[in-house]
Amino acid sequence: MAGASRPVGALVPEVLARLGLAEGVTRWRAVVEWEAIAGEALARHATASRVDGDTLIVEAGNSYVMFELSHRKAELLSRLAAHLGDGTIRDVRLVLRRNQEARP
Repeated sequence: MAGASRPVGALVPEVLARLGLAEGVTRWRAVVEWEAIAGEALARHATASRVDGDTLIVEAGNSYVMFELSHRKAELLSRLAAHLGDGTIRDVRLVLRRNQEARP
């Protein structure tokens, strides 16, 4: 063999960086790993739904949770920075989750 083989998993970060996708994948981790970032209790009532640029969109289950999140926004940003790296997510936008159930 001409060169040493490397596991595919070791190549993924390099390929993502070459394609300019590494930053987006890192930001998407905020959605995928929301429970670990926010904590189990908060994650039961609020869901990270998507990332828009460097802003994490979080859906609150009700207005009480939205109020709580608004007061803990700085703490959430600090947790995001600790989990993903400084500057990965620069803002958290809170929205009220729309009721998914159809009304008669």
